[in-house]
Amino acid sequence: MKLLRKLAGLVERNPERPPEAGELRRWPFLTLVLVGVSISVPFFAFGGQLGQRADFTTVAIGVILGSALLGIWGVITGYIGLVARLPTAMIIQRTFGRNGSMAIVAMMVLTSFCWFGLQTQILVKSLSAILRTQLNYQLDERLGVVLVGALIASTAVIGVKAMGKVAVVSVPLLLLATLVPLAIGLDRHGAEALFAARVIDAPMGLGMIVSVVVGAEVFGCSINPDLSRFLKTAGDNATAMTINYAVAFPLLLILAAALGTLYGNADLVATMLAAGIALPGTLIIILATWTSNDKNLYASALALSALFPKVERWQLATVAGVLGTCLAAADILGHFILLLTFMGLLIAPMSGAYVADFLMNRTRYTDANAAIPAYRAAPIAAWIFGIVIGIMTLPRENVGLGLFELTHAPTVDALLAAMAFLFVAQRVTSARPATA
Repeated sequence: MKLLRKLAGLVERNPERPPEAGELRRWPFLTLVLVGVSISVPFFAFGGQLGQRADFTTVAIGVILGSALLGIWGVITGYIGLVARLPTAMIIQRTFGRNGSMAIVAMMVLTSFCWFGLQTQILVKSLSAILRTQLNYQLDERLGVVLVGALIASTAVIGVKAMGKVAVVSVPLLLLATLVPLAIGLDRHGAEALFAARVIDAPMGLGMIVSVVVGAEVFGCSINPDLSRFLKTAGDNATAMTINYAVAFPLLLILAAALGTLYGNADLVATMLAAGIALPGTLIIILATWTSNDKNLYASALALSALFPKVERWQLATVAGVLGTCLAAADILGHFILLLTFMGLLIAPMSGAYVADFLMNRTRYTDANAAIPAYRAAPIAAWIFGIVIGIMTLPRENVGLGLFELTHAPTVDALLAAMAFLFVAQRVTSARPATA
């Protein structure tokens, strides 16, 4: 009974209650969590693909520039969470209205579910490949999905305290383990192999790399308030976001690109097999997915709290874990990649709208007694306008219209368009003469 009471005391309660003084954290806590979230199997695949689509120098410069932009956006969105002391789903209620935000919250939930299921399935398939090649053991992937889903869900149910505990253990191991195959590859091929001339299929230019890097992480930046609301000061927010997005993120992505260049593939399992560290790499893959998927499940539970405010967050996290695991068991990897692309396109302008609205009317987000209308027309119109611009710039091969290009990253186009629309709408409304 004493153990149960102790566990119950760890569980984070409903998000409408602002964090208490004892729950606030300094910047190292959030930095570890964010870095742990960044390191995932899809992250290594993304970096590996960049390494094969351009020369290493161009990739490194593009990643650094894109990450600097992410650092700026991360500081801004994180600051809003710090000031409002509310998760993203409840911040957007103030932006779009209590009823007007429902569709966006539902999409946030679905996006988090899909990413949880996707990463869980990738993890189990990676483990299955390692166990089959190294130990000649055939893993039942359905059973593996259930066990892995339950394990990851256990820490997300507790909340940020457990996420922080996992990050403290996982991040140093992940950083060390990332360097091992790199050192082996450099020893075998030499540093000159990174810069050697080679034939590149479908090469990407510097501008495209910058845009792709920003577009890949803009959704994560959009939901920063989920965690930044637990920070003590604005300095903690600026430090954590800068270290994660402008230092750790580009460093790790460049390392992943280097692995892709040295080993000639973007598959983390294949890289570890080639480096001869497949079995130790199993722990790396588990920890990488655990830390990343924790945030996916945690974000989905917070979004569900906006739809079901009378249900405790930990209960919603449990339900989210079950549903996300079911998606993984149903082979989401083979069906939802295109859906996830569109989810990012739909949600990116949401963050543009709430940031613009916060900058124009901070009191709406800091006053706990501020009235929340059912609908707010201008932010909803800005969100829709951003989506339209994103679809218009999305290439036709990605099922978009491909009518023109702005930043080469449709998610960024959608975000900036939503912000611009809302700023213009506010100026037009303010300039309109009052009627008697």
